[in-house]
Amino acid sequence: MELNEKQPRKTRRATRQRGFTLVELLIVIIVMALLAAIAIPTYLGQRQRAQDSAAYTMVRNALTALQAAYVDTADYTLITVEQLTALEPSIAWVEAGDNLVDTNPAWIAEDVPAQAADRQVAFFLESRRVADLASVSASGNVFGIQIDTVNINETGYVKVKLIEGETSLGW
Repeated sequence: MELNEKQPRKTRRATRQRGFTLVELLIVIIVMALLAAIAIPTYLGQRQRAQDSAAYTMVRNALTALQAAYVDTADYTLITVEQLTALEPSIAWVEAGDNLVDTNPAWIAEDVPAQAADRQVAFFLESRRVADLASVSASGNVFGIQIDTVNINETGYVKVKLIEGETSLGW
């Protein structure tokens, strides 16, 4: 009789299937969704910051090249694309037809013709002593510098940025 009582138990164990319950699967899906909800915005924010960093780094490099060319000419209006390309060949120089940057009040043109993703920097040689540089990052933010060798005392330039529709001085 003992054999008969144990036999059905073994048969039941052998036919019982192992696996995840629906509740366990739902919990895993919810946890994964929460992690994705946290990670995706963080990733996108890092990507935008990297794109902005690339744009303002290019504008800073362009500033160095433009200042080096100014040392040779002592007049911004005499600087050519060829000179700038010789000084900084990694930048595609784009001549702007109008003012790009102003500092009082802080302002950047809406139609800057240079895309940082294409390694472009726009420049506008406003006068013998004033020049503008600007580039648009892949995220759509704009970074510019106005160089004024007469009116700006400490550095000779002012940085202006246009981030999400807000224009401000400094980066």
